[in-house]
Amino acid sequence: LLQRFNRLQNECKVLLADASTGSTRTVFTDRGDAWVEECDDVRWFDGGQRFTWVSERDGWRHLYLASRDGASMALVTPGAYDVVSIQHIDTAGGWVYFIASPDDPTQRFLYQARLDGTSGADPERITPQKHGTHAYQISPDGRWAVHRYSAFDAPPTVELVSLPGHGVVRTMTGNATLAGRLAETSR
Repeated sequence: LLQRFNRLQNECKVLLADASTGSTRTVFTDRGDAWVEECDDVRWFDGGQRFTWVSERDGWRHLYLASRDGASMALVTPGAYDVVSIQHIDTAGGWVYFIASPDDPTQRFLYQARLDGTSGADPERITPQKHGTHAYQISPDGRWAVHRYSAFDAPPTVELVSLPGHGVVRTMTGNATLAGRLAETSR
């Protein structure tokens, strides 16, 4: 998969290339009024027939599902927010997990959406209502995640959680002593 930008970088041609022959063909063209960002997190699935594409084509940074032949491009993460990063794609279950900051760019949360984009509703927030920054390392089967959480008034916490319910299985680092000291200083 190749990306070829024009000089203004407001157009990106996405091409498939055959390494043995050198032949290429354009799959689709991504355009923007001012700028088109490079997509550096392409993931292939369905035997190489579909792939993920991150684009700001609708004014927000969203995940799309593109067909190898260029015939279809489906929006997977609809809404008025930017997708910060793709965390996990569960092809068997049909879900994508991603980090987004819909209301405040200083706070990041885990969301899930139907991979085929047919849910018709906004993606579901998985992270509980805790202000701060959340980071995840999701297991290959999508059932477990190491959740790292911190905020200005809360020291870093590391937990093993089950997905998609976000149930805490085990707190690996709670920083209780530091949390106590922090609480004393805020009185």
